[in-house]
Amino acid sequence: MYEVDLCTFSNQSNYEPRTWYIVQMRDWSRAVSRWSVTILGVILLLTTLARAAIDTDEPVVDFIEVVLPFGVGIGLIVGGIWLARTTSIARIKQLSKWTLGGAIVGVAVNLWFVFIISLEQVPSGEPVVLNLNGAGIFMAAGVLLGYYATGLQAREHQLELSENRFRALTENSSFAVISIDETSTIRYANDATEELFGYPTTDLVGKSLTTLMPTRFREAHLEGLSQYLSKETQTIDWDGLELAGLRADGEEFPVEISFGEYGVADDHLFTGVIQDISDRKTAEQQLRDHTSKVTQLHEVATEITSADSREQVYQRTADGAVDVFPADVARVATMDGDQLVPAASSDQGSIDQCQPVSATLGYAGQSYQSGEILRLDDLTDTRSAAQSPRQDGGTQPDADPAEPRALLSIPLGEYGVLQAFAYEPGAFSARDEEVAEMLATHVTTALQRIEAESTIRRERDRLEEFASILSHDLRNPLNVAQGRLELLEMTGELEHVDAIDRALDRMSRLIEDMLTLAREGDAVGETQAVALRTVANQAWNNVATEAASLEIVSSVQLEADHSRLIQLFENLYRNAIEHGGDGVTIRLGALDSGFFVEDTGSGIPEDERNDVFQSGYTTNQDGTGFGLAIVKRIVEAHGWEITVTEGTDGGARFEVSGT
Repeated sequence: MYEVDLCTFSNQSNYEPRTWYIVQMRDWSRAVSRWSVTILGVILLLTTLARAAIDTDEPVVDFIEVVLPFGVGIGLIVGGIWLARTTSIARIKQLSKWTLGGAIVGVAVNLWFVFIISLEQVPSGEPVVLNLNGAGIFMAAGVLLGYYATGLQAREHQLELSENRFRALTENSSFAVISIDETSTIRYANDATEELFGYPTTDLVGKSLTTLMPTRFREAHLEGLSQYLSKETQTIDWDGLELAGLRADGEEFPVEISFGEYGVADDHLFTGVIQDISDRKTAEQQLRDHTSKVTQLHEVATEITSADSREQVYQRTADGAVDVFPADVARVATMDGDQLVPAASSDQGSIDQCQPVSATLGYAGQSYQSGEILRLDDLTDTRSAAQSPRQDGGTQPDADPAEPRALLSIPLGEYGVLQAFAYEPGAFSARDEEVAEMLATHVTTALQRIEAESTIRRERDRLEEFASILSHDLRNPLNVAQGRLELLEMTGELEHVDAIDRALDRMSRLIEDMLTLAREGDAVGETQAVALRTVANQAWNNVATEAASLEIVSSVQLEADHSRLIQLFENLYRNAIEHGGDGVTIRLGALDSGFFVEDTGSGIPEDERNDVFQSGYTTNQDGTGFGLAIVKRIVEAHGWEITVTEGTDGGARFEVSGT
């Protein structure tokens, strides 16, 4: 505190003399103004005491002439002290002017009375005594009238400021502000009211508030207002009340109203702040719809994930999409090669009329290639021959007169596309895209689960095959070898050695084929472009062909796993030699979409052609029955197909297509 005083003193000491003088004068002026009423009281009191000092030898007259101004002076002194503590300087200055004016008027009246009226009644040579009663009376009257007048002025000024603030706030407000009286008559409306309701504010003032509300609310509003005015009990919450408003064009819209009451003079007024909550209501409805869709999605996802096959997944996905989205029809198209093939539709009658389309065309191809959801609000302006919803996943043809207007195309990973169509433009929203992403995840997860289960089943079947081979196919040559070995020990005849060798050789080949199936199964490694002629010759050199011959009629380029393709030809060659004899001729050539391998042997009966690819099936007692099973798995692993038919010379002909 000491440091602050030093700094203040230091700053004051640095003032220039003229500046310091001005500051001092200003402070003295404020002090005089603050205590001006008290000063006037002191002056009146001193004047009264001076008058009392004049001896007139009439004590009663002296007392009468000084008691009133003496009392007024004391009152002005006490009142001035109170005013200095409670009232602003500006108002005290006004009161001082009123008091001083009263004193001047009082003295003037007194002088007029003394010199004009009473002078002629005073004996010659006697002094005229100034009477202070008039000054005291008028000073008291002046200060009282001044206090009332300045108070009224202050109240009027405050009221004007309040009204100006009110108008400044309401006129610049983005919310509608309306004041009504006890009869629900509009007394005030700001400019935002016109923007909200469409009525000019000048037309609204004087009309009933019911003009701005639908008919069904008017009677309840008037009854509620009357009940409140009579009982002063609120039946509803006045803060954040949600109702419906009525625009000048007859349109209803949701509003939120917060209002309160106040009094101005004898008026009982209510002022409400009104805002349009259409956007909020729309957002709330969208949130409710989204929540409902998520709930519905959970039910649909449960159905999808419980499906036992791909076909069931696709159908339940199409049916569920109509339940989840505001769609009239939904279709699933799956990838097959480079085409999107119709797989399921919520409209069962339309799927048979749909045709496959290229995966690079239309909105279906666009969403599949990009992996992103595609939402179109109106297809009218975007429909074209190259990019039409009728080409997306096999949409129903021109037989249906109704053209879809809105589209939601949802990629299903590597599996295909789900498309939802609506005949109402703009039917799908951005939130639908979020739900679509979740639905696509459930679908792809279900398809992956089915694939995994299928793989597990194949592995289980393969293990069962191995168990069968171990328990049966390997047991037979093993028993033969053991029996021949016992005979060899008993007789010593070497002819049993050849039988033992054949049995062991069969066991070796069985084990080798089983290992091939177990190690490689349905797997295909990295593919590359290979020439049919080159691979066929390489496989021929790996097989003990003896007197057999190979003829390559034509060749073609294949995209395949080189090593597994060689294995495929080796097994076909061995099968032809085992069943066609040493002199068999094997021909190989190209087809429109693949190749063929045929021989000049005895062929395969038509009723056995479906069995030759089963593991362990053979008509040769020295065969393992796995050669053609391995061939089929290699073909299927490449995505090809293999069929058996009759060759040119009556032998067996294997045709591989889809290459």
